[in-house]
Amino acid sequence: MSVQAEPVRAPARDDGIRRKVATLCLSNRVLELIVLPTEQCNFRCLYCYEDFAIGRMPAEVVAGVKALIARRAPELAQLHLSFFGGEPLIAADIVEDISTAAHVALGARYTGSVTTNGALLTIERARALREVGVRAYQISLDGVAEAHDATRRRANGAGTFAQIWANLIALRESDLDVDVVLRLHALPENIASLHALIELIRAELSDSRFSIILKPVGRWGGPNDAEFATLPEAHPALAELRRAARDFLPVREDDGAPPVCYAARSNSLVIRANGRVGKCTVALRDARNDIGAITPEGKLAIDAAKLKPWLAGVDEMDLFALACPAAAMNWKAAADAPRRAIEC
Repeated sequence: MSVQAEPVRAPARDDGIRRKVATLCLSNRVLELIVLPTEQCNFRCLYCYEDFAIGRMPAEVVAGVKALIARRAPELAQLHLSFFGGEPLIAADIVEDISTAAHVALGARYTGSVTTNGALLTIERARALREVGVRAYQISLDGVAEAHDATRRRANGAGTFAQIWANLIALRESDLDVDVVLRLHALPENIASLHALIELIRAELSDSRFSIILKPVGRWGGPNDAEFATLPEAHPALAELRRAARDFLPVREDDGAPPVCYAARSNSLVIRANGRVGKCTVALRDARNDIGAITPEGKLAIDAAKLKPWLAGVDEMDLFALACPAAAMNWKAAADAPRRAIEC
């Protein structure tokens, strides 16, 4: 977590913007499930905040997710399943099983994505998942091999860059219709390596299926937070990296609506591997983020009192709470203490 200056708690005043935000956040015709098929991982990244205490999603929770999808399918205009972890592809069979159920129930109204470290994303696996509606991937890189392998290591300490890059090249050489976002993590010591990586991407992955986002590494609550320095979002080095990668950065159509975190939406839920339901994939150990459970029959037992603070941004049209409800709750709870905000 990073210490931040107190934000401007401005409400969204334009009625058109308020309507867009309400539609995005409250529509029961749209559903996003962030599914954690396992909370184990084959990596041990320096800045990781997860504790790997929960293992593979048991059969009754898988059945519950599939039953929920089947029950909601008739009323949905859009379902998005976002597979997260841990490393979700350790449980690739669960990803494929749930995606198949969604693909059968909703057809083109279903889209799937996977946030993965990329080491297990073989071309064969990508093809199998594409057949059942999984088209998008987010893969993190911390520079070229030497810098990347210093911070994104296997559980046994070995490097990871070579395998990830081989998988990316295989995707590039394929005809698969996929969308791969390369999340480049910036630290004070890896800026030069990120510039080298951008040039390598330009040389070897210059393909419309690949794009880049740049994110400074934050202190997200992991055991190694004291071991590394961080960069503020406004640091000139990040601006220079964005200039270098400008032709790979996704273009965001600005419709005047404010940034809205998935956790601020009533139609977005996290389904953890043990069947507990939450809102945020960063605050996994925060008791406020445990808002209920899914039953094997696909029913959601949600504690309305615990859900309400996550939706305060919509209720109050508070731009800060819309952008990060976890941070807004932290500010509210820390009125007489040092104020800290989760930086996602």
